[in-house]
Amino acid sequence: MTGGSETKKFWSGNEIREAFLRFFESKGHRRVRSSSLVPHGDPTLLFTNAGMNQFKDVFLGLEKRDYTRATSAQKCVRAGGKHNDLENVGFTKRHHTFFEMLGNFSFGDYFKKEAIAYAWELITSPDWFNIPKDKLYVTVFEQSEISPGQVVAGDHESLTHWSNTATGLPAGRIRLLGAETNFWAMGDTGPCGPCSEIHYDMGPAASEAGHTDCQFPCDCGRYVEIWNLVFMEFNRYCLIQEPGRGGLDEGTPQYLTPKVAEGVRQLEANHKHGPDCLRLRPLPKPSVDTGMGLERVAAVLQGVISNYDTDLFVPLMKRAAELCGVVFQQEEALEEGKGGAASLRVIADHARATTFLITDGVLPSNDGRGYVLRKIMRRAIYHGRLLGQDDKPFLYGMVDAVRDLMKDAYPVIEESAGRVSAIVKSEETRFAHTLNAGLGRWEDDLELSVQQIERPGQGDKLDRTQSVRKDEYESLRVRIPKLNASGQQVVYSGEQAFKLYDTFGLPRDFIEDLARDWGVSVDWPGFDKALQEQRTRTRASWKGGAKETANPAYAKLAEKSKTALDFYSGTTAKDSRIEAIITKSGSVNELKAGESGEVVLDRTAIYAESGGQVAGHRRVL
Repeated sequence: MTGGSETKKFWSGNEIREAFLRFFESKGHRRVRSSSLVPHGDPTLLFTNAGMNQFKDVFLGLEKRDYTRATSAQKCVRAGGKHNDLENVGFTKRHHTFFEMLGNFSFGDYFKKEAIAYAWELITSPDWFNIPKDKLYVTVFEQSEISPGQVVAGDHESLTHWSNTATGLPAGRIRLLGAETNFWAMGDTGPCGPCSEIHYDMGPAASEAGHTDCQFPCDCGRYVEIWNLVFMEFNRYCLIQEPGRGGLDEGTPQYLTPKVAEGVRQLEANHKHGPDCLRLRPLPKPSVDTGMGLERVAAVLQGVISNYDTDLFVPLMKRAAELCGVVFQQEEALEEGKGGAASLRVIADHARATTFLITDGVLPSNDGRGYVLRKIMRRAIYHGRLLGQDDKPFLYGMVDAVRDLMKDAYPVIEESAGRVSAIVKSEETRFAHTLNAGLGRWEDDLELSVQQIERPGQGDKLDRTQSVRKDEYESLRVRIPKLNASGQQVVYSGEQAFKLYDTFGLPRDFIEDLARDWGVSVDWPGFDKALQEQRTRTRASWKGGAKETANPAYAKLAEKSKTALDFYSGTTAKDSRIEAIITKSGSVNELKAGESGEVVLDRTAIYAESGGQVAGHRRVL
């Protein structure tokens, strides 16, 4: 039993979100609505990944608002770039692509003392969350080197506030930790500072390592961070990219040693930055930025171990089971590699991310944010197949389930649900044929690879089509782990992987996910070799085709005349002379009614094809 189950009140996810915002409104904070998942005016971020993103310029002193205290429930996505844990989503208790970050912020108003007092009151007061104090631990920043040559002193002020009689927190529940865990930054550059984290003891049952008596701060899963109090004191910037500077042309700053300065110059020469060029500068005003994960605190207050067992996810998982034609209670008993609860968790999580990303203007595509969205959607579709959903699209039906669950907090998703559902269904339908053909080939190839290990030397007697049948498909799921456990690793050949990519249209990262889910390795060097050979063949074919299709009349014409390029000086060409009229049969003097050909002039304002531009064309009929 977790400590959360000892609280008298059942807190729904929606009630937790609202209570957090109301608490800080009572402390003089302005309630600010969530910003878009697409960061505006910030090229350093792929998606909004923290509550403070919309306040970045306020922290830096570049923007001033009519309030100095704020609170928000911010929708966040972490599924690409620095925060790419996509393959873990569904297979752990607390990984998500989309999540909500509850936060309170001070822009030069209050600082550490008040931030700690507010946090402690909200989570322990009987009037609010009433979490037992004996289940809580906190961490405080200890002196650490943040970047080469720059050491930040330990946070003795926070330690003092946590240790006072107001919290009643014994010294044994306060731990000093270094920059790796207790110094927060939005990214490589930007506002940052030391932080103090509040952790909750989920009990031995939550230990993923089976620990029965481990001590905080063991990272086995028993002790879960529920709130991070960040004390924004610095702006981390890059010397190369610092506005108003020409790198180090002005000489070596006093805060750089000659060795580090030389390293920065080398980075400048290569037009890129690294740790050596990152420096800290105090912010105009010390500020506060906190983040409480709604999904995590919901697990605590609802007395469950996994975020997916809260009312933020269970309704979505049940709806996913309905759409995929399975029984939710039965699937809960099944885990990784067999569909079941893991696949339901993937679909529930990815449906939330898909709904909110499309609502905020991201569309499936082959690059940038759209590509991450497409990956998320395709992963959900694949896990629907693991549950047996082969006949029709289903993911689009999850959009309404997300809307019904979250429309009170985010009314915009109710307004856009119809449009979002249509986009998801279109993408899902397009991917269905590719997935059907590709997965069939994948299973056939794996069956052959497994047979080659099980029956070496059988040659032509091996049957790659056995895995098409359902009973054989399931047996592969059993046989592959057994072979791997015996030291006979199943390897999917690079040539086969390239065929999935080139002929069947499965993206490389999707094949990587397949291999991970099935427990096999892929010969990626072999894949790269096949890819390079294909490119070589394509180039050779293109060059040969060009020679074969070029009309010989053009070669003769090029020997005696050349077209002047008037597009460099204007948009029209006057007094042009006809140099030749060319048909399929060769050069002619005239075109008769019904004939077609190409007219070559001595000058043109039409831009020729080069480097990807599409040429203008003139054809006489």
